[in-house]
Amino acid sequence: MAEFDQDHAAGLGAETAEAANQSAVTPQFIKIKSLSRVSHGRDLRLRDDDIIIAVDGALNTNDIDAFRALGVKAELHEEKLLLTICRGDVVYDVFAEGRLGADYDYADVEASSVAAALFAEHHMGPKDNYQNYEALRDLHRHVVLYDTGYSAIATIVPPVWLLQHRAWEPMAAVVAAYATSFVVHWGLFAATAILMAIYFHRIQFRLIRNYSLFTEHYFWHVCAARTSAEAQLVCRKIDPKCHFDFSYVGPPEPDSITTSQQQQAA
Repeated sequence: MAEFDQDHAAGLGAETAEAANQSAVTPQFIKIKSLSRVSHGRDLRLRDDDIIIAVDGALNTNDIDAFRALGVKAELHEEKLLLTICRGDVVYDVFAEGRLGADYDYADVEASSVAAALFAEHHMGPKDNYQNYEALRDLHRHVVLYDTGYSAIATIVPPVWLLQHRAWEPMAAVVAAYATSFVVHWGLFAATAILMAIYFHRIQFRLIRNYSLFTEHYFWHVCAARTSAEAQLVCRKIDPKCHFDFSYVGPPEPDSITTSQQQQAA
């Protein structure tokens, strides 16, 4: 009996030591507990229980207070934080401009371990190569995806930029304005072209966002990526049934099985 107790105690001690070692190796990440109704995190389409794995490519080993301080510092210096988010079995990046406006908690050891394993397979490049992409989706899971960065084409040749984004009605209106002003007088045409350039220089992606809402595509997801292909891949992981014009990831598989985690994320 004494030998059994001794062996049992030794086994418990080994399990405790193993758990302690695992906790020491795997950091306990921060997760979003809840988001304010009006907040930057909600604008970025973050959700409750999203785990913040990394900040600017480095594992987020900060405690909650230190992470909040990073957000305050980013706001003061007008900098962006490249956050790596784990949602279910999907890992993606997103730029945050300061505080998220969220309440935080710590993920449990198991969730942190899974997130760390997924991050180990997540390939990241230099921060300067990333740009936020916004995805709007309609009821048929058709996705309009566009980057939020400045485009010189939009300022110099607005019709070409609108053509790239398949914004037919705005493109027709701009071409009509050019044609009408050119028929009236070349000076009026020059003034129209300058005013159009200023307008598109200032508004750019907001025009595409509003046009997408007009075509019944609703704000769905935001992610940071190096190319449109990467952004499409993130969207496809979150919703395997979504599809795009000019797709880099091919059409969705008709018989693809959506996991419960992916269904919840979508």
